Amino acid sequence: MAITSAVCNSFKTEVLQALHNFTASSGNTFKIALYTSSATLNKSTTAYSATNEISNTSGSAYSAGGATLTSVTPALSTDTAC
Repeated sequence: MAITSAVCNSFKTEVLQALHNFTASSGNTFKIALYTSSATLNKSTTAYSATNEISNTSGSAYSAGGATLTSVTPALSTDTAC
């Protein structure tokens, strides 16, 4: 199966429940992982998985477990939240 580009449904619900804090100075840590085309990821994915993740063992310089994303405090620009 292939990777389907989507925002996970569980994340959408958790944002509305205020379970994630995006504030740069005091918010949660968010990570991003790189996967091979053999990974099965889609809108139903609910958690990180090491299965088919690219890692140093596959010859890349990427470390398994995900890279930490730079956090930016959310703001409003005109009528758009960003």
